[in-house]
Amino acid sequence: MIIRILRALAVAAAFVGMYLYAPGVLELSTSKVESAERVVSAKDLTLTCVGSVFTSGGNSGTSTSKFTRLSSTAVALSYSGASGTKLKGLGGKQTTGFGVRQDRWSRIKQAQSLTITDSAGTTSQGSMLLTGNQLQYLSDKKIKGLLAAPCLRSQSELWLVGGSVAVGREAILILTNPTSVDATVDLEIFTENGISNSAGLSGIAVPAGSTEVIPLASFVFRSESMAVHVKSFGGSVTALIQQKAVRGLKASGADYIYPTGVAQKESVFPGILIRRPMDSAKLRKLDDKYSDVRQNLRVFVPGDKDAQITLEVLGTDEETFGTVISVTAPAGKVTDFDINGLAEGDYVGYLRSDQEVFSSVRLVRSRVGDDAYTDFAWINPAEGFTSPRYIAVPKAGISKLSIANPNSEATKVSLKFGEITIERNIAAGAEIVLLAPSGQSIGIFPTTQPVYSNLVVDVDGRLGTLPVLDEKNLGGQVWINVH
Repeated sequence: MIIRILRALAVAAAFVGMYLYAPGVLELSTSKVESAERVVSAKDLTLTCVGSVFTSGGNSGTSTSKFTRLSSTAVALSYSGASGTKLKGLGGKQTTGFGVRQDRWSRIKQAQSLTITDSAGTTSQGSMLLTGNQLQYLSDKKIKGLLAAPCLRSQSELWLVGGSVAVGREAILILTNPTSVDATVDLEIFTENGISNSAGLSGIAVPAGSTEVIPLASFVFRSESMAVHVKSFGGSVTALIQQKAVRGLKASGADYIYPTGVAQKESVFPGILIRRPMDSAKLRKLDDKYSDVRQNLRVFVPGDKDAQITLEVLGTDEETFGTVISVTAPAGKVTDFDINGLAEGDYVGYLRSDQEVFSSVRLVRSRVGDDAYTDFAWINPAEGFTSPRYIAVPKAGISKLSIANPNSEATKVSLKFGEITIERNIAAGAEIVLLAPSGQSIGIFPTTQPVYSNLVVDVDGRLGTLPVLDEKNLGGQVWINVH
């Protein structure tokens, strides 16, 4: 025991000695490192065209979950040809920019992506660099109408306002993942009854480089009005709703519904071009299956307060008087409001709301008698812009460019068609409508005020609408600290 006590005292003494007589601790220090600023280039611009129309039924024609492509769709693109850039797409062909704008056309069946590579990473993106649209006219026993849609940049969150799965109506959601990363998609579907609580709305797999087709009737039964919220995790996606109508046993109208912008209190709808309204009225009186053959405003209120809304529809000349509707849209629901009393002519719509809302306008065209038909298209609120934009014009049919000036002062725009430039004045609160050269891109150059624009395409009376977008990826500046 004594030996153990002596050993313990010796160890304790050693520790005390180390504490009292140890040399000073060596402190290491580094010089202060200043933050470094670095410019990060935007990733290459890629626009994805969804490809040709899908029809349900599969090979047997009876399956409700099998979808096949029908024919091919025409793609029109406009590429600035900026030096130092290359365009890849449309069958894998590559085009090198040499400083001259190029308009190109092709037909595709499957989804294809158009990609601009920029070796220096300094070229400004947007429609001045690349823009594209697709157009498909069908007169098939399963689907009839003109379907138009822009080629889109993939995103992680999208809203689509339009469509119906009522009796005789089919709406399918087309999700395309052009990236090299698998995507998982969650959906929210809102109808006239509020949000859908159906199973299967989350965890939808969209593998890299693939397209998934989802019948929306699987989640909402016989809904007249819809708005769809798409959220993607992993890879980003593009989304369109393909809508068709069947009246009795005959296909009668079709359209693509493309993504809209954010909810807002003020919206502008250029391109409400009304044709043969008396024919649509005759069809509505003829049979209830034509009850939706009328101009229509759709509103979804995402908040918890009802929205007080006014839609003012103005004509472009003294013979088109327009109309005004004032309505209340319930919170959390999708509501349709008829737009009545519009004679044949060209109009622009101005929507104002006391709450932020999503909205769209359904435009219809009909003909009775010989070559009778009905078709429709959905118009999203246009984007206001002050910097130049281009739009690719389809080669088929008659295209008209509508440009609106909702501001309190008159403005002027310059329009470039190839090597030709013209100028047009737009009065305050007014709209101009111009015939667009078939297959030739148009540059729109605003001056003092933001303008809003849409393209309306007519092929044998059937119609489609195309937005003037400015798709781009953003670069930026980052600060780097090294420790």
